Amino acid sequence: MVTVIKILFQMIFRLFFTVEYYGIENIPKTGAAVLAGNHPSYLDPALIYAVSERPVRFLAWDKIFTIPLLGLIVRSFGAIPVNLSKKDSNAFEQAMKVLANGDLIALFPEGQRSQQGYMEKLKSGAARMAIFNKCPIVPITITGAYEAWPVTRFLPRLRKITVKFHEPIILDKEECERRGDDHNFFDEITEKWRDIVDTRLVPGLKAQESLNRHFARPASHLRIFEAVPIGAYLILLFPILLFNRISLIWLTLPMLAYYGYIVLDILVLKQGRKSKIIRDLASPFLMLSLYPIIVKALAVKVTAFESLVVLTIGICLPYYWTNYYDTQRFLRGLVMTYYLSFAIQILKPAEFGLHWSITVFALGYALYHRSLFWYFQAILIALYGAFVYWIMGDMAIYNHYFYALLGILANIYILIFKFTAHDGRVV
Repeated sequence: MVTVIKILFQMIFRLFFTVEYYGIENIPKTGAAVLAGNHPSYLDPALIYAVSERPVRFLAWDKIFTIPLLGLIVRSFGAIPVNLSKKDSNAFEQAMKVLANGDLIALFPEGQRSQQGYMEKLKSGAARMAIFNKCPIVPITITGAYEAWPVTRFLPRLRKITVKFHEPIILDKEECERRGDDHNFFDEITEKWRDIVDTRLVPGLKAQESLNRHFARPASHLRIFEAVPIGAYLILLFPILLFNRISLIWLTLPMLAYYGYIVLDILVLKQGRKSKIIRDLASPFLMLSLYPIIVKALAVKVTAFESLVVLTIGICLPYYWTNYYDTQRFLRGLVMTYYLSFAIQILKPAEFGLHWSITVFALGYALYHRSLFWYFQAILIALYGAFVYWIMGDMAIYNHYFYALLGILANIYILIFKFTAHDGRVV
């Protein structure tokens, strides 16, 4: 049952919070140890519990045990209730028994969830337990969880979380014997723990604050890759008016909606994380919206539109978590690759040409720039290529060389020609 719960936690954390762990090997394989971390959210105990190969007992606020579902979960952890309104000697004694048995105890020296993300006043319980039992303390830094589920929110939101298990603080047994009742000694160990946790916590919080400031900035003006559809529109006017294969209105409506939204974003909409993400998603969405219109206007044959949609979503998904500048570079190359693929279609028709140009570009970008979750893209593209080859055999490659070359040239273009974002940084 415990194993099943851990697997479920790992799946949920990976899917919704893209949790990454570092230093799990620093959890002692045998013997007593105190696992002590900062406490930015309700998720923290489960984040630790999910990856420990050994059973871990937790000290938890007694009020949590009264919440129906949450109480059931913390009981399954084997949590020890703590009354935070007073000095709870009973909880301390139970934790000491866990350590005396050579097991792991986990707690949060802050005693409550962080109010601002940064650690404030600390309690010395973790240091006292380690000193009395002469066992190591494993400092744990949890970053991103405050942004995911701060104390001010009722429900969590999707944010990236990292958990770092630092090398254990090994206490000198003779010093523990000599200074075991010295409150200054408790404070020294507690401050040493704080310094280690802060080495990762403080830079992470400052980076998040910088990112939040970016999201609050005014919307960027029309970016280069956002202007590309205008050129495509003007080029498509000729075959539409000449051959009358499709009504011009079907091309015009998506364009008006797209640029109307951009104008609203620049002039009206309140800026934040969601508005920036939606603005970036608008370009791939327009690409997919124009697909059937361009295919019909140019009288070209591009098959498997559904798989193209899935592929586009898959290669764009990691850029939800990566930084703003990686996203801009990627979108610039993706848009260029997409529209130029149709130009090649006129001269060198190939049913999977658009698919190959996009996959080759995305794979090259992922392997070279190593953006966050680049390996996700590489695996997805490899599986997609294998599936297409399995379905079509040699025909999957026949006549598609020009499209693969386009994907490569798009990557070279991004490397050679650098552009400046609206805030002055080169991307």
